[in-house]
Amino acid sequence: MTIFMQEIHYHLGCRTGEAKMTKGFNLAARFIIHTVGPKYKSRYRTAAESSLYSCYRNILQFAKEQAMSSVGFCVINTVKRGYPLVDATHIALRTIRRFLEIHGESLEKVVFAVSDLEEPTYQKMLPLYFPRSLAEERESLPLLPEDIGNAEGEPVVPERQIRICKKPGAPEDNSDEEELEADFSFIGSHAFARMEGDVDKQRRLTLQGQLSEAALQKQHQRNYNRWLCRARAEDLSDIASLKALYQTGVDNCGRTVMAVVGRNIPVTLIDMEKALLYFIHVMDHIVAKEYIIVYFHTLTNVYNHLDSDFLKKLSDIVDVRYKRNLKALYFVHPTFRSKVSTWFFTTFTVSGLKDKVHHVEGLQQLFAAIPPEQIDFPPFVLEYDIRENGYYSYPSSPDL
Repeated sequence: MTIFMQEIHYHLGCRTGEAKMTKGFNLAARFIIHTVGPKYKSRYRTAAESSLYSCYRNILQFAKEQAMSSVGFCVINTVKRGYPLVDATHIALRTIRRFLEIHGESLEKVVFAVSDLEEPTYQKMLPLYFPRSLAEERESLPLLPEDIGNAEGEPVVPERQIRICKKPGAPEDNSDEEELEADFSFIGSHAFARMEGDVDKQRRLTLQGQLSEAALQKQHQRNYNRWLCRARAEDLSDIASLKALYQTGVDNCGRTVMAVVGRNIPVTLIDMEKALLYFIHVMDHIVAKEYIIVYFHTLTNVYNHLDSDFLKKLSDIVDVRYKRNLKALYFVHPTFRSKVSTWFFTTFTVSGLKDKVHHVEGLQQLFAAIPPEQIDFPPFVLEYDIRENGYYSYPSSPDL
């Protein structure tokens, strides 16, 4: 057995995210740092991000401890392990950038050893994290992703953050009246943290119709939070690419306008549970305040129609903000059949929605509530409207 293999056996393997160091032996380097990158599955995206961050962070920590002046990185994620190259490159570059900001006094050079396939991605993304001029920095800022991790570059999962306060559960003001109304939402969402009773007993009472309204609301909120966690963890890029749901401008009252394009929803060809998750993922922060929905029913067919069971499931899952803050639903270019279906659904299936639905026969009617420049709609909607309702001075629309 060679000396190199003896040293490898001495370290007793290396787990995902860990790093182990050996001598450089015959290489032109003092040390070799070994690490194991994660396998990527969309269902466990958060775990994969954290593990990949740990790989880079632990390598850099070894470099700091050994007073290395330079360190070379290969691309730790590989095609075989299924990690998306762009996502992995963001984690690699931001982790190294954050480390150098704090501990970069000893490192003089960082080298990226990439393949021909990986080089274009690194060439494109390096200026985002290592701009060479102020002009390049200004150009790069809008291109940075929303999630750039914490001060160390580590992925942040809000649900896992621990919040510490002086008196948990007690308000800052010591008045008795406010003390009774203390907000315990930061303590946790599970039964133990909230000091609730037997969960199985609560479910049994629910089935028997004996659970209080407050307990039912808590149970519903917990269920919604589980769906929201799934929506944030899963890869929903295939649903996003349909461009069936997107945020556009604001209406005459300054409320956010969400657009839904019915023709872009191939109901029979997509996973409708993922579609539901995508809806929750997009809408969760929108419904925090008043909003409206514009649904384009234009040129849809039987393969685009959402059935009542799906809509009922969606209505049962979402929390109270969705219904409370929805101020109007504009149904553009409805058919007789869709009007009848909508009436039955809002009358017998979902309460509190009927008065908010407005059937809009033409875009000019819609513009009375929403300024034309505040609506982005597909070209085929405009073409259909001109054909059916005649020409009107319409604004230009992006190619959706």
